[in-house]
Amino acid sequence: MTVGSFFVRAERERLGLRPAASAANANATSASSNDGRANQAAQTAKVVVNEQGYEPANVTLRAGTPARITFVRITDKTCGTEVVFPSLNIKRALPLNEPVVIEFTPAKAGEIAFACGMNMLHGTVVAR
Repeated sequence: MTVGSFFVRAERERLGLRPAASAANANATSASSNDGRANQAAQTAKVVVNEQGYEPANVTLRAGTPARITFVRITDKTCGTEVVFPSLNIKRALPLNEPVVIEFTPAKAGEIAFACGMNMLHGTVVAR
């Protein structure tokens, strides 16, 4: 009996089907959303600010999907004490060794520039 249930579960996972309990929870979550759309998981990225600048300096994301980029400044030897996304009107301080999350949704494909407050360190979000 155990072997048979294993094969059923393995086939269900292979096909990407959810167990009945998970499907019920997913439907309840979708029904409770404000706009009635299925919830989209946010895409995430991490950018470290070190003595060389932003690493990685280029982050690729999907357009139209919510994004969360976590910035962590690990050095005091640069001007990267804040991050600015001019086109999104976002400006955040980057305290030393503290993660700072920037959340936005890239509306369309293209590049979104970010820089330090002095515009000396540069990076780009590439939305596809």
